[in-house]
This record gives sequence, C-alpha cells and structure tokens, in this order.
Amino acid sequence: MAVNGGNPIVASVPRPGYLNAHLNMSDRPKDNERKIEVRLVGIETGETETVHLKWPNVELKVGDVVELQILPEGKGNEPSETRKSSESPYNLFSNAELAKELLQAVSEFEGRLSKLLEKSKELEPADEYKKFTRAWGSVVWELGQNLLQPVYRRHKELIPEALKNELL
Repeated sequence: MAVNGGNPIVASVPRPGYLNAHLNMSDRPKDNERKIEVRLVGIETGETETVHLKWPNVELKVGDVVELQILPEGKGNEPSETRKSSESPYNLFSNAELAKELLQAVSEFEGRLSKLLEKSKELEPADEYKKFTRAWGSVVWELGQNLLQPVYRRHKELIPEALKNELL
C-alpha cells in the first residue's frame, strides 16, 4: 500500500489466513474526533493459534491517493503489533478439568436450546419462531465468543477437530 506514491508498506501473512486493508473515515462531533486513515491488518489462522498482525495506521487528508497493489507471495514489512490468541487476557481457566466441565455445561445448554428451537418451529407462529431463532443465534454466538473460544485459546488439546485452522 502506498499513499500519494510515497514509501509503500508491504503487508504479508506468511501462513494461511486473511489480509485486509481498511479505509476509515469518521466524523464524531460529540467526541471531537474527525479523522481519515487507512490501515492494514492480517490474521494468521494456525491449527490451534490465531495471530493478529497490524501495521501502522496512515493518516490521510482530502485529495490523498491510496494505492493497493497485490504482490507475489513473499516477505513484507514487520508488523508494528503482533498478538497471539493464546496470550489473550480474556482466556479462561488455568485448570483443564474446570475447562472441560465448562465445555460440557455449554454443550448441554446449547443442546437444550436447540431442542426448544425445534419445538418452537412446530408450535409457534412463523413470526414468533423467527424471533426465537434470532435470540437463539445471538446466545449461541455469545457462548462461543465469551466461553468456548477463551477456553480453546488456552487449552489447545480441547479444540474440536472441526475448529482447527479457524479463527480463535
């Protein structure tokens, strides 16, 4: 990525994953914030570890030209920030047995909710079923984000085969 033909930033994700360029324009008068910037972010999805890579944000002004060029695979500039999923302060349970107990409790709860979802499809009007489906999806997503993934990031041996090489 280059701005106004200047020194390029070469972002590279050396293993499977994602590389993203974001153009962000914000006008937040209540926060006294107005900015235009571009940023490059990468995510490596290892078998049992996700690594977030970030390069410095580049501030822009009206009239600037941002050029993105796709290059062949190879080494890029070092990221300014690297975070490993296993080092997240939100990971749960140092005790593996307690982690397993949580996974079992979540599994049982999700199973009971899924049975209710099936039952509601048969017994509720379509609009009520749709409302419950949205609520069910939200709860299942939150369980994954706030309980399952924080356990998987800390206890690699508990990651189900289907989730390996996915975002953690």
